[in-house]
Amino acid sequence: MEKKELALGIKTFFVAPDLSLFPEEFLKTFFLKGYETYFLEDDAYCPLEAKVDALFGLFSQVILFFNIDRRINGVDWPLFIRGIQNRYGERAIIGVMFQKRNDQEDVRTLERLYLYSIGIFGGCIPSEYKKVRNLTLFLNVLAANQANGQRRRLRAVCDDSYKANMAYGGIGYRCLVRDISISHFSCVFPDDKPEIPLHERINQIQMSLHGIILKVDGVLCLKRVLNEDEIYVFVFRTREGREGLNPDNLERVNDLVFRVLSGGIQEMLRAEFSAIRARRLAGQASASSLAHAPIAAPTPEGVEVTPSD
Repeated sequence: MEKKELALGIKTFFVAPDLSLFPEEFLKTFFLKGYETYFLEDDAYCPLEAKVDALFGLFSQVILFFNIDRRINGVDWPLFIRGIQNRYGERAIIGVMFQKRNDQEDVRTLERLYLYSIGIFGGCIPSEYKKVRNLTLFLNVLAANQANGQRRRLRAVCDDSYKANMAYGGIGYRCLVRDISISHFSCVFPDDKPEIPLHERINQIQMSLHGIILKVDGVLCLKRVLNEDEIYVFVFRTREGREGLNPDNLERVNDLVFRVLSGGIQEMLRAEFSAIRARRLAGQASASSLAHAPIAAPTPEGVEVTPSD
C-alpha cells in the first residue's frame, strides 16, 4: 500500500500497554469492528516524545491511550501528557489507562488531574484484571471516542499478486483484486470482461490472496470506471444468503487486512523513527565536534598579521 493510502483514517495507538492484560490479539478484534489500532512502545533509540510528535506529522487524526502505570525512564506522565495536549490541542484525543484501583479516591484523584486539570478528551479507563473484560471495555471506549470515523470496515489495498477466478454463463474469468475487506472486494478483469448484471450473485469465487486460498460467494453491487479501468465491486454473501463472509473465511480475511495495514504502518513508523534517530545522532556528533574544536589564539592588539611567503 502507498504511504498516502496508509495515512488515511483515524489511527489509535495504545502507548506502552500491559501485554499481559492487553495482548496483540485485541488489535485483530478491533480491526474486525472497524477500528484501526496499534501499539506504540518505548525504546532506547528514539525518545517516546519524538515518536508521538512523529505520529501527528504522519497522520491527520490520532487517538492516544497512555498506560500511566508503566514506568519509563525520563517520562513524568502528567507533564508528558500535558505537553502533548498543549501542543496539539483538539487534534490530540488522549486517554489514560491504568490498572483498576481498590481505593476509589485514587481514581477520583486521577480523573481530576487528567480530565479537568490537563483536559484530556479520551477518558480515564481503569483496566480490569481479566483480559476478556478488557476487550469488551475497550471496544466500548473506542466506540465512545468514534475511533472508526466514518468507515464501517477497514480494507487492504492489494497488488497484482491478489487474484480471483469466477464463472458466469458457463465461461471462466480471471480478475485482479484491487482491495478487500470483510464485507466486499473490488477487482478488474485484465482480459475478457463478463457481462454480469448488477445484483447478480456469483457462487464459488476462487480467491488467491497472497498465499491465502478461499472460496466465497458475492453479489455484484457496483461497476465504475477509475483511471480507465472498469472496477467491479462485489459484496460478500454467506451460505445462508446474509451479507458478509462465512465464519472461517471471515477470520482469514480479517487477518489479511490486519497484516497488510499493520505491516504498512509499522514499516512507515520504522522509517520515520530511524530518520529521527539519525538526525539526533548527527546533531550530537556536530555538538561534540564543536566542543572539541581547537580555539584560535587571539591576535595581539595593534599587531598586523600578514600572510607568509
